[in-house]
Amino acid sequence: MANRLSRRWSRTTAAPAVDWRTAARQLEAEVKRVTAMLRSVPDPAAPALGQWSVAEVAMHLSQAWIAVPGMARQDLGEVRAMLPSVGDRSLVPDIWALGDLTVDGVEADPERDPAVLADRIEARAAAYLAALDGAPTDRRPWMVEGTEVPLVTLTCHLLNETLVHGWDIATASGRRWELPAAAAVTVLDGFLGVVLRELGSALVDPVVAAGLRATYEVRVRGGGRHVFVFDDGELTVEPPSDRPVDCVITADPAALLLVIWNRMDQAAAIVERKLVPSGPQPELAPRLRSLMRNP
Repeated sequence: MANRLSRRWSRTTAAPAVDWRTAARQLEAEVKRVTAMLRSVPDPAAPALGQWSVAEVAMHLSQAWIAVPGMARQDLGEVRAMLPSVGDRSLVPDIWALGDLTVDGVEADPERDPAVLADRIEARAAAYLAALDGAPTDRRPWMVEGTEVPLVTLTCHLLNETLVHGWDIATASGRRWELPAAAAVTVLDGFLGVVLRELGSALVDPVVAAGLRATYEVRVRGGGRHVFVFDDGELTVEPPSDRPVDCVITADPAALLLVIWNRMDQAAAIVERKLVPSGPQPELAPRLRSLMRNP
């Protein structure tokens, strides 16, 4: 039977480090956790993330389940029906337009019942997962014009959205919410590592990084190693090699994911030994998060 998501392009890429079946199983498990929580949140209007309430975060998550599967199918028509500014292949011309787009998306749909949004997420996830039956190395245009990622990266992207916004909703609702280490590894290696290589210097704070020439290696416990090469405001993200490294950070995957998305303070993570600096210049470790900007 033809696969709805895996139409081959002539362009191929090396096999991803993340197993797509594992990522799909983890995603399915996290969708079950988040939708169950949404059906029992005590206060949908509780402040959750910036200007958004719990219900608005849930709406945003439900819309991620429109946009990312649309990228996988190479059909953004459903997104464009809500947001006409979206392009044919990608969502935004550059990463810094993404924030306004997500705000516009949440405002475009007035639904705020968490149970209804849980049903939407569940249905969209079931359709997406049912379509994942192969070709995980096929490439697709990603959110930002000019970027492409392997198909498995889109599954890891959805896992990132579900994990992090599940954390936001749980925290706002006063619930303890653990991020599974293995799922965090999948996000770090299968999504964020890939996207950082694609975007590179676009995510660097040019003022904070000005004049810095340093190489960091981030070692994810249970996962991969990622080398960040800063050169006077420019950034290249590389696989591990024989390149000399100034600072090594060995990271608990769940803590690192929360630090990256500003849900956990980097200094606190270092004090708690969730991020452990070493190497010739471990004093560089506290600077790493400040060198990067979030969209």
